[in-house]
Amino acid sequence: MKRAIGTMALCAAFLACASPAPAQAARPPKGKLKIVVAVKGSPTKGVTLRCSPDGGTHPHPKAACDVLRTYKGDLNGMHVPKANSCGPEVQPYAVVVKGTWNGKKVEWSKGYRNACVMKAAGGALLS
Repeated sequence: MKRAIGTMALCAAFLACASPAPAQAARPPKGKLKIVVAVKGSPTKGVTLRCSPDGGTHPHPKAACDVLRTYKGDLNGMHVPKANSCGPEVQPYAVVVKGTWNGKKVEWSKGYRNACVMKAAGGALLS
């Protein structure tokens, strides 16, 4: 019994003196992007987007990051669904996305004939 008490006391002393585990270094976000949208005849607008953890100045960071996760950061996979209800009006939009995704450089740009087509292609990312 004395031996068990001595062992427990030794373990308690060891645990009390043990240094805490080193804090894990903060991981860089999975994605860090700048999204710029230019509309003919209007001021250019830009937002930042961080993913994992989701945040930035984008109005809907979680939904935007979900779009990026769907395409694994490859924005060339985004397209306008054939079954969309966008009208034929023309008000050109140009989008530029630059940054990183999983440590890889992202540089993507595309033009759209109007806001509806842009949102149909990019969902929350380009909303």
